[in-house]
Amino acid sequence: MFSNGRKTIGILTENVVDEFSARLCRGVISEANQRGYNVACFSGFGNYGNNPEYFKGDCQIFELPPYELLDGIILLLDTIQDIPTRTRVLEYAKTRCECPVISIREKVDGANNLMIDNRTCMEPIIRHFLDVHHFTNLCFMTGPADRWYSTERLNCFLRIMEEYHLPVDDHQIFYGDFWKNMGKPACDWFLEGDKFPQAIICANDHMASAVASELIKRGYEIPKEICVSGYDGLTDTLYFSPSLTTAGVPFLEMGVKAVQIIDEKQNRPSQNENYYFDVNTLIRESCGCLQIHDREVIASRRDWYEKIIVEENRQIQFNFLSIHLGECTSIDDIAIKIPHYIDNIKDYKDYCICLNKDLENQETSTDYAPQMEVRIAIRDGRPMGPVKIPFDRHELLPAEVTSDAPQAWYFCPLHFESKTFGYDAVQFKTPDITANVYLSWSTNISNALQDVLLHHKMQNLITELEYMYDRDALTGMYNRRGFEKWANELLADAKSNQIPFFLAIVDLDGMKQINDNYGHVEGDFALKKVRDAIWNSCEGTKTNARTGGDEFILFANGITEEEAIQQLTALEDFLDRFNNCKLKPYEIHASMGYMYEIPKKDDTLETFLKHSDAKMYENKIKNKLRRNEPLR
Repeated sequence: MFSNGRKTIGILTENVVDEFSARLCRGVISEANQRGYNVACFSGFGNYGNNPEYFKGDCQIFELPPYELLDGIILLLDTIQDIPTRTRVLEYAKTRCECPVISIREKVDGANNLMIDNRTCMEPIIRHFLDVHHFTNLCFMTGPADRWYSTERLNCFLRIMEEYHLPVDDHQIFYGDFWKNMGKPACDWFLEGDKFPQAIICANDHMASAVASELIKRGYEIPKEICVSGYDGLTDTLYFSPSLTTAGVPFLEMGVKAVQIIDEKQNRPSQNENYYFDVNTLIRESCGCLQIHDREVIASRRDWYEKIIVEENRQIQFNFLSIHLGECTSIDDIAIKIPHYIDNIKDYKDYCICLNKDLENQETSTDYAPQMEVRIAIRDGRPMGPVKIPFDRHELLPAEVTSDAPQAWYFCPLHFESKTFGYDAVQFKTPDITANVYLSWSTNISNALQDVLLHHKMQNLITELEYMYDRDALTGMYNRRGFEKWANELLADAKSNQIPFFLAIVDLDGMKQINDNYGHVEGDFALKKVRDAIWNSCEGTKTNARTGGDEFILFANGITEEEAIQQLTALEDFLDRFNNCKLKPYEIHASMGYMYEIPKKDDTLETFLKHSDAKMYENKIKNKLRRNEPLR
């Protein structure tokens, strides 16, 4: 994989920009780099906007990994929102992988599990409020009821409250969403109880920041009137004012350990163990134990301010990216625009867009094609320009965009709703730079690809309509409209450059007799055989037409009269050869007349038509007399 002969570790997560995933990837990549492994991280962005069709396309990224070829796989199952997708990923890991399997934070049979003991992980914070602050009225916001770790964290709270002989009523427990959406209903619930809570302990940091924000909005002072704590130890808890007391999960260390296990168990992938990590209690302002002038807090808020400024500028850049991508009518156009904005993916080293092979000319699929193509590539910060590098899907990337050094690529889906276009891949300068893959970036590119494909489809439809508009349905030759359009162009060119213009009328002889005696199917056959004779005698199909029932026209400019006569002779020879084969109970003949000269100022297409038509009828009479056919 990656064409460098190194072993490859796969990471499967959702929303790699989330700090948990980002820090774990940092640990994985750093250790993998030291041990000479490649890393391939596959990540979607989650169900933003609750759009089921979009989410289907997003989840397709988990169909991309070449599970059978990986030398280790790390699963972050609890980050994947969609239960069927989570189940499918786990099934792939169990049935298709022949390598060590690592599950982070979620216990999986048949895998090496790197866990935090959810039965005890909340205990240090709960005891802090009970032993240090001597609180007796604590509230607990856990996660969804269908998550096992939500239940275990809640049971930890209930167990310790019982140990301290402190009763817990309904209004002291609230089931949240592990995200920032339920701060208001949680506060409504907790504040409706008979006793005003002294502290609200949340089962993760996202919910803690949501609760703290809502309390401040309602005019409560934290920690003076009420305390709040979280869990996970995310950097955002330092930015928040007041900084949030929390428990730090060693995500980076878990990533390092995952690689060590994979390396140690290369020859014994079925030997599985459980590993438990301790959390680190981080006492901060929101429980009243840390002064507001703490240096770490001040430094983090300064960094946060600088990040806001950078992010505001990046958002402006992405807005302009959207505008400029809207101008693109081809994938090559997109390739030209991307280098002007790629620096907004901070500290990237290499970037590729890989699309299903011949995407423009294929029916859009809901899966990745067996054959992919790199269509846009930037190596070491230098654009390769519009490219078209084919490769097998299981390779993930071709040799042209990788190197012999250990590779660490992030793969994210490019799709429009459930229609899968391909994926983009980014590699950063160092293992410390991760997760700078943006939803808005990928969405802009996906929307641009959709627009390009629609434009391409519309152009094909327009071309098809134009073809139908000026083409004869039976023969595929130009019809009267097509003939007049192109013949007038050639005639005008001949006038302008004072070169000869050639026009010949070819009329199928005995068309009525063939129809009357053998049916219209045979009449159509005869017409198409004359068409074949014309195309055989001419260099192309753009200088001939069927303009009536049994009438055909040849036209050209810039040829010699000898060449014009050769075309008509070749046409007759073709029909003679067909007749000599005796394939039909009738013969197919045609009469012809032509005009060849440099057009005068007043000459029109009608001039050439009248002259050629008159010559054709003269020849038709001669041909009938020669074949002893009645003159009628």
